[in-house]
Amino acid sequence: MTSPRYHHGNLPTALVQAGLTTAKSGGPAALQLRELAAAVGVSPSAVYRHFPDMAHLSAEVSRGARETLAVRMLDAAAAVPAVDGDPAESAIRRMQAIGRAYIQFAVDEPQLFDTAFMDAGAPPACADAPSAWGVLNDALDALVQVGALSGDRRANAPLVAWSAVHGLSGVLVRHMLPSPHQPGDAITATLAGVLDALGVRQPTG
Repeated sequence: MTSPRYHHGNLPTALVQAGLTTAKSGGPAALQLRELAAAVGVSPSAVYRHFPDMAHLSAEVSRGARETLAVRMLDAAAAVPAVDGDPAESAIRRMQAIGRAYIQFAVDEPQLFDTAFMDAGAPPACADAPSAWGVLNDALDALVQVGALSGDRRANAPLVAWSAVHGLSGVLVRHMLPSPHQPGDAITATLAGVLDALGVRQPTG
């Protein structure tokens, strides 16, 4: 995949897109200011007109990676068909779908996953839009709304769910899953475990 070239358009966006392309294959360590400037056909000094340093540019690339993850989660939820006459079942399956999409993103794009959660050394210019954390919280709100998750467990639910799914993602990305466990089984067990920990009724099919 080639990096996008800058042709009198939005240079910050072009640099971030070049960073995402670079990170996809090389991870956070591959993000270098001179290389990204060359990828879009500008001088390093042109980069400094928009970003004070590489840390701030890296923060935007990291945000872009997280937004890519969030879009994957949203797409996965949207692809789940509604279960006729059972809104709780539908909400549960969407919750499972976003968790599976999170883990699958890590497995499919390990370098981009690492970039999404890198320590860039500077904050992003704005909040993630969409946000993976926001997608998770919306799914949890939907569970409460249909009575599948009790309101008194809602406050701690995001941390419980995120920790389990993010933790397994790291294990799978680094090939640390102990034998004889298989990735698919581990994903299914982890998602079921999250629902159990939250006291959510399990899907029947």
